[in-house]
Amino acid sequence: MRGGACESLAVPARACALLVLVAVVSACGTTHDAARPKRAAAGAATCSDRLPLSTLLDGVGGNTPKPLILALHGARQGGYGMQRYTGLSDDAHGFLVAYPTTPHDNGFWDVEDVPQLLALVDAISRCVPVSRVTAIGFSNGGLMANALACRAADRVRAIVLVASGYEGLGPCSPSRPVSVLDIHGTSDRVVGYRGLRAFVQAWARRDGCAGAPSARRRPERVTQVRWHGCDGGSRVEHLRVAGDSHGWPALVDANGPMVRFLRSAS
Repeated sequence: MRGGACESLAVPARACALLVLVAVVSACGTTHDAARPKRAAAGAATCSDRLPLSTLLDGVGGNTPKPLILALHGARQGGYGMQRYTGLSDDAHGFLVAYPTTPHDNGFWDVEDVPQLLALVDAISRCVPVSRVTAIGFSNGGLMANALACRAADRVRAIVLVASGYEGLGPCSPSRPVSVLDIHGTSDRVVGYRGLRAFVQAWARRDGCAGAPSARRRPERVTQVRWHGCDGGSRVEHLRVAGDSHGWPALVDANGPMVRFLRSAS
């Protein structure tokens, strides 16, 4: 609000200054990833300043090594948007959660970004102790999580895919089994459900799982499909959410199954 506008509305000078401040703060809050959440700890902010990608880092504290989750955002969402959208940090107790933002101006991850994400992991490890590396990817970020598992299985133990892209991944020959949990809604019109089951089946083959999975009905119109006998203690599971569209799962406890899966990953 400009001074002239204040005068025309007969707003006192001190009140006008306050309104200007509120307007400025509100405008900053509407820009893409413009401000870091207030709850970011000082240690996390200091560490984030040293990282090769713009990254929000939650869960920093203590000297005991913690497992790391790379939380990979969807198209044009950004790392801070991913944190706010998912609420993952509130449920991932005992984890470090890193929310990087793609380096590309178009807001998309590219499967060739694997080296940059591994460099990010290395930089985080120099800043805070990391025990193992996992990833959760949403939509385009799910495609990126797949690429990490395909090309850096020696570094990434497990991935969770949410409404994940699965076309354009390219060759996938992981050097070791990687645990995979896929969650997808049957009414997704952005990344269609048709073809998804075959994609997860391909991960089961890579991990040496038995051919026929089991299926179990769960609450909230969820069907849990699980493959058995996978190599190296790995796990491959799929949660089919009937009627759910493209977005974070519309479940009472959407994050719980993801965190439990990553916590139990070998």
